Amino acid sequence: MNDAAVQMLAPAPLRVEDCAFTVLDLETTGGKPPEHRVTEIACYRVEKLRIVDRFTTLVNPQRSIPAFVSNLTGITDAMLAGQPRAHEVLEELLAFIGDSVVVAHHSEFDRRFLGHEMKLAGFGPLINDDLCTCKLARRILPWLPSKSLGNLASFFGIEQGRRHRADGDAHATGELLLILLNYLQHRGIDTLEDVLRFQHGEMEYLR
Repeated sequence: MNDAAVQMLAPAPLRVEDCAFTVLDLETTGGKPPEHRVTEIACYRVEKLRIVDRFTTLVNPQRSIPAFVSNLTGITDAMLAGQPRAHEVLEELLAFIGDSVVVAHHSEFDRRFLGHEMKLAGFGPLINDDLCTCKLARRILPWLPSKSLGNLASFFGIEQGRRHRADGDAHATGELLLILLNYLQHRGIDTLEDVLRFQHGEMEYLR
């Protein structure tokens, strides 16, 4: 089979506006698993470059929350005492995510915790494509001193809910994602493959 025939058989690149994204944010009892566990999960579904659905739940981490974390998030042991454990919400969460691209700000943090909870519950690893809004912001706005979610939200005028709570941070990350994708589309990076390559510094703007 010649190269032209192979190109005819290959699927067309998936354009950004045709992608489904799930914007994820987790709150936890601390910095790293397995010592620390998830306390809150929030996701926003993005389709056709619009936020279309939402999933959110508190999670009983089966351990106490350090005082400084409670002071930061406002989540207390008492709030979580009657909440479902992670293994009880994962099936619904993973159904919500489906085969979408999973997006987070500092995605390594969220995926590490989610992967740990999935492993404890007997699920396989999360294989969905990974998109990090912090990595995108570092490439698009290298001159901005801080790429924290709060600073980026202020810079772009994104209305923020309660900071350091999963729902507010996930929604702000979703709005940030839409702004960054729009910026890239206007510079010729308008397929999922190119956006994923761009975040890792594997390509530059096309126009």
